[in-house]
Amino acid sequence: MSLLVRDLVKMGETQLKKAGCPDPKNDAEILYCYMRRIDRNHFIMEWSEIVDDRICDKYFDLIADRSTRRPLQHITGIQNIMGLDFSIREDVLIPRMDTETLIGKAEEIIKRKGKASVLDLCCGSGCVGISLAARNKGVKLTMADISPAAKALAEANAKKFGIKTDVLLGDLFAPIKKKYHIIVSNPPYIPSAVIETLEDEVKRFEPKEALDGGALGLDFYERIVKEAPLHLKKEGWVVLEIGHDQAAQVQTIAEETNLYEEYETAKDLAGKTRVFAARIKKKR
Repeated sequence: MSLLVRDLVKMGETQLKKAGCPDPKNDAEILYCYMRRIDRNHFIMEWSEIVDDRICDKYFDLIADRSTRRPLQHITGIQNIMGLDFSIREDVLIPRMDTETLIGKAEEIIKRKGKASVLDLCCGSGCVGISLAARNKGVKLTMADISPAAKALAEANAKKFGIKTDVLLGDLFAPIKKKYHIIVSNPPYIPSAVIETLEDEVKRFEPKEALDGGALGLDFYERIVKEAPLHLKKEGWVVLEIGHDQAAQVQTIAEETNLYEEYETAKDLAGKTRVFAARIKKKR
């Protein structure tokens, strides 16, 4: 078989499109780069080169794997967040690009405060806390998750990027003994009944416990918002990733505690509200 790189990748794209993959062109190109261990610039340079049969076979094996709707990140073992290539494992939630909005909002608050202690709650891969520590000098980071797999992955990613942190194991605030300037979290927030309507990549391959936020998707917000003030320093902030239609409900939860006095939100690139932030009252 004599194929040019562009023909090979186009065939891969066609197969992924037939399989119903949401972004077949991007996936086909990424899988080629992953197979060849090259970046996009080198990929363009190889565009018109002839590919030997061994490379073709290896590439089509990857395409076949992705055609099962297995997440691309499970194949490559990597997800890029804020310019950092975080390691991924199959029993821990894959971080999404939406989470960059959460990181950006937390970063904005960190810069207002200067140096800050940060707790990344429900840390998963560790991408939120590690990104904040890597990009902002003076951040003292702690991470926590109920999943032993997430704890191990967050520790591995912290070591990968040279970030000093403790990663605690336990249910939300159970293992937390200190107070922080900022508590940041991307907790499970998908309503239970909605999970089976999601793309195959999510409902078939992602850990359900990292998705399921209860009947209304608000179970974790109820707990975090109510308990966070016990673990926040003076004028501390809780910063949460939320579903695009959950801002009003989460603010209501915060208002009912009578412990917060300032609320902020942030929108993603699509203009959807993805972050809710609240500052605790100066006098409690």
